[in-house]
Amino acid sequence: MTMNRFFLTLGTAALAMLLTTGCFPDDYDTGTDVQKPVTNPENGNGTDPGTDPGNGTDPGTGTDPGDEVVLSYDNLDAYDVLKNYVDRTVSPDFKLGAAVNAQSFISRSTEYEIISANFDEIVAGNAMKQASIMRADGSMDFTTVRNFINAAEQAGMTVYGHTLAWHSQQAKDYLNGLIKGKKVEVPDGTGTAVLLEADFNDGNHPFGGWGNNSSRSVENGVFKVTNPSVVNNWEAQFAKDFSEAFVPGQKYVLTFRIRGSASGTLAAGFQITDGYKSAGEFPSVDFDTKWKDVEIECECTAEGGTRLIFSFGEFKGDIYIDDFVFKATGVNYKFEPMTDQEKKEALTDAMDRWIKAVMEVTATKVSAWDAVNEPISGADRDGDGYYELESKAWVTSDNFYWQDYLGPLDYIRIMIDRARKYYAESGGTEPLRLFINDYNLESDWDDNKKLKSLIHWIQQWESDGVTRIDGIGTQMHISYYENQGIQKSKEEHIVKMFQLMANTGKLVKISELDMGYVDMNGNTVPTTRITDSQLRSMADYYDFIVSKYFEIIPPAQQYSITQWCPFDAPGELGTGWRGGEPVGLWDRSYNRKYAYAGFANGLMGN
Repeated sequence: MTMNRFFLTLGTAALAMLLTTGCFPDDYDTGTDVQKPVTNPENGNGTDPGTDPGNGTDPGTGTDPGDEVVLSYDNLDAYDVLKNYVDRTVSPDFKLGAAVNAQSFISRSTEYEIISANFDEIVAGNAMKQASIMRADGSMDFTTVRNFINAAEQAGMTVYGHTLAWHSQQAKDYLNGLIKGKKVEVPDGTGTAVLLEADFNDGNHPFGGWGNNSSRSVENGVFKVTNPSVVNNWEAQFAKDFSEAFVPGQKYVLTFRIRGSASGTLAAGFQITDGYKSAGEFPSVDFDTKWKDVEIECECTAEGGTRLIFSFGEFKGDIYIDDFVFKATGVNYKFEPMTDQEKKEALTDAMDRWIKAVMEVTATKVSAWDAVNEPISGADRDGDGYYELESKAWVTSDNFYWQDYLGPLDYIRIMIDRARKYYAESGGTEPLRLFINDYNLESDWDDNKKLKSLIHWIQQWESDGVTRIDGIGTQMHISYYENQGIQKSKEEHIVKMFQLMANTGKLVKISELDMGYVDMNGNTVPTTRITDSQLRSMADYYDFIVSKYFEIIPPAQQYSITQWCPFDAPGELGTGWRGGEPVGLWDRSYNRKYAYAGFANGLMGN
């Protein structure tokens, strides 16, 4: 009986569910975040992610009980499930992990069976990040997190928490709202409060949107909306949600500049998201191909409106908007700027509330976390020999950089302190393991300088004698290089990375391992064109990486290796997380790949 597939037959619904599940990156959202490199600046590709599978639940056998089982790339059926190749006598605390789509796992899809058969621990690609839990008003919904943890427990698996703090996928509207200014009373009817302002010069915009394959972008410092065809006006929209509801009877003003690729009309109004009811309509704005200055006013007509929404489905073409301001007029308050210290206090309170809520839900079930994700930038701007922390000062992305407000040292110290405090208060009994997770730590183009910088910063954070960081996570979104000179350099710097990490005495986790293939011309090879020989080279590389981890990292420091994309990524190159690349240990039809055997061989030390 072949075990190359996990099941010989699958229900149509289960198959459809798995095939539509992809690898979701750490920085996946609907905004305009700049994606990070996977490999190196010259030859790299992609960004960062998390989702599916495994297969095989028993080892193959020969034709009768006495036959010897041969493990080889040409006999994939003979391999046991992956977790059975971990030597628990040498590495008793080691966990073999996989990233999953939380909802798919909760639904007990085929991926649930596959992952639970092959791995010890799971991590959610996105479900445990702040933006997935915290709403625009600061309230939190942990339903998915609870269900995910319960599903893992029922499968006999542990959950690794990802992530308590990051600059991406934070509840940035809520957090920015906390520091937009102090609300100060003024005589009735004399105040003006700016609720949203955007000149788009930083390359970002604050709007979400949907419908008719319309798109939103920033082009040369101008917000651009594209609608490919004429539909009903409400079938193509862009919008902005606010944490506080608009006040019935209150007047609001929009000012902006607008032009189009042709003449058309833009409609705007307030919406109650529950039921998509109107809470007031602005006068429609007519535009043509020349810039036009607009100022329109609307009175909120109903309670519960929190969405400012624009409709343009009846227009085909491009709409350009600049110098956008949305404000409440005739109010009895205004916002005065906050001092740096006031901002720090407000955000410290917000972090405190967030971590307390997380630990109240997870402490008795989850004992290891990426406390902070990707804090290190990729440049040494002050010449001290180490990379600075990520900051709004270095980039144009619309992320939320906690360290810009809490400070480069206090940011981590506050996070670690609150995590340990609320973990204990919420009933956590297992030792709490807190990691700093980052990418490009194996980088050869800078001789592992990012890792060296992270180690330097850990020393700074721990220099207070109180802060303790338990481990380092290295993402390892890598590729095998057909150019053997490049490949040799990559392998040498992976060894250096493990040596540097081992020397810290910290726990070491390969947190997000996946692999693509780059040909002699520096081009990423898609799954549709990968050859048998190339797949074998990738398998050898998996063997190299996994075996070197166990060879170099002392057993007491071996925390985990987590495969980030167990399945090959769906889609075409450039879509989703490493879309169209052969990044998995299994293909999209549940077949084990040579990479499976390479990974297993590495676990065995072959």
